[in-house]
Amino acid sequence: MGILPLSLLIFVVSAISGMLGIGVAFAAIPILGINSQDLVHEVQPVALFLNGITAFFAAVAFARAGYVEWPRSMRLAAVCTVFAPMGSWGAQYAGERTLWICYFLAVIVVIYLLISRRSSGKALRPFGQVLLASAPIAALSGFLGVGPGFLLVPVMMYSGFTPRRAAAMNAVAVTPASFVSLLPHVERAVVDPVFAAPIVLSAALGALAGGYMASRRIPEKALRLLFIAIILALGAYKLATLHGQHSAVSGASERRGQAIAVTMFRSHRQ
Repeated sequence: MGILPLSLLIFVVSAISGMLGIGVAFAAIPILGINSQDLVHEVQPVALFLNGITAFFAAVAFARAGYVEWPRSMRLAAVCTVFAPMGSWGAQYAGERTLWICYFLAVIVVIYLLISRRSSGKALRPFGQVLLASAPIAALSGFLGVGPGFLLVPVMMYSGFTPRRAAAMNAVAVTPASFVSLLPHVERAVVDPVFAAPIVLSAALGALAGGYMASRRIPEKALRLLFIAIILALGAYKLATLHGQHSAVSGASERRGQAIAVTMFRSHRQ
């Protein structure tokens, strides 16, 4: 995929993720994976950086609209910033197959939480329980290279927090966590600045636009459905791509095996 359509796609998903305060990495990973084959050293570093950028600009928009609860947001930020790098460090030693399996399982969980109907406005669970849950969520998100918001916001919504309150708090919380999660990737990261620069700019503009629109009371139900549709489409595309790569590798291995067998047979006859 060319850099222009890739940047436009990143802009769209950044705007949607900015509206939900989730951060773009969750949707950006399969998009970036279209052009990059190394999940840990090429895709995850860019995705985490994009997540920090989009979360920051979404936080700016929500803060200007008065939706940020700063004491709770800072407590969430502290927990996520401590635990997210732990998962990011673990990703350096995990197989790519394991990471993709965990990613697609997380997709299923997120979609379930987003489509579940729970009354909002008054939290059904104390904030302390959400804060406690944010520790393993942050570690898992660092492991997947997606930033804590992809699962933390749906969990907060499921617990009864209003979508805008959850989005605003999360946007503030995941900004430092996303950037700190980059540290374990710095030594081995392989990033082309010429490729990354327009993508980062598109993500920043998309998140700022998305956060602004969300603060203007865009119907949240429509945003959920759109985000779910994009996640499903990207996930299906990446599954097909991975299957194609696996088939190509298997076919190449089979052809090499046949060639070796033929060579050995000819050598034996000679």
